[in-house]
Amino acid sequence: MKKLLYFYKPDILILMETKVTFSSMGNFFNNLGFSTSTIVDPFGRFGGIWLIWNTDHVNVRTLAVSNQYVQATVHKEDYEEWLFSAVYTSPNLFARETLWEELEDTANNINKPWLVTGDFNDFTS
Repeated sequence: MKKLLYFYKPDILILMETKVTFSSMGNFFNNLGFSTSTIVDPFGRFGGIWLIWNTDHVNVRTLAVSNQYVQATVHKEDYEEWLFSAVYTSPNLFARETLWEELEDTANNINKPWLVTGDFNDFTS
């Protein structure tokens, strides 16, 4: 991962299904230039979403956090603000249905570009 970060130099990093708490890794990311984060720690060894960014290059404002997603607006100088949803959905059917309803509510109430990415633990057929 260090090589990828060095080569591509992302302003935002999202890690999912981390299986460890952020507190055990926070200094690692600070040393790589990421200064701020929104974290959903895993439950035991399941789940986990880490949204990490460099405040020198991008402005991220967290809007919502649950055990299944992190939602934020992202703004970078000279670019339009956009909505970002990082999803790691529970394999539990009821929990997934709740997430889909929340994403549908978001879709019905936004007026800016929106990127939804992650692991939905679902399939289409």
